[in-house]
Amino acid sequence: MSMCHPTIDEVLDDAMLRHPCLCVLLADDDAQMRALIAEPLRQDGYDVIEAANGIELIRAVHRFELAMAPLSAIITDVRMPGFSGLDVLEYMREAQWAVPVIVITAFGDDDTHERARTLDARLVLDKPFDVEDLRVAVACLTGPARPD
Repeated sequence: MSMCHPTIDEVLDDAMLRHPCLCVLLADDDAQMRALIAEPLRQDGYDVIEAANGIELIRAVHRFELAMAPLSAIITDVRMPGFSGLDVLEYMREAQWAVPVIVITAFGDDDTHERARTLDARLVLDKPFDVEDLRVAVACLTGPARPD
């Protein structure tokens, strides 16, 4: 891993080698929101791989798919540069990839909720949401992570 700032590929390689069954992909273009979500999940024992936009998220999904590595869950914002969280859901549905997806959004109108459910999102949370609710949802969808 590079010393300054690891690439997403380096983070993915490391996560797949250490705990392949405990990985959560987290995509949000807001760094503060990613930190707010990622830290409690890491405390719960999950490897959290952060993506800053939809392109990084799709790339990470492809890496797991190609490696046939298990992935616990994906948490994605709806509106991001590159691909939206709903674009990723659509791709995964077409590819018949059955990883549970939780959608988070600041723009949670009825149409967004309905489209996310139609694309098999397991849960849609409107921002702001209680991080404890998200932690419980991840544990229910994936089983509890084991501590490091």
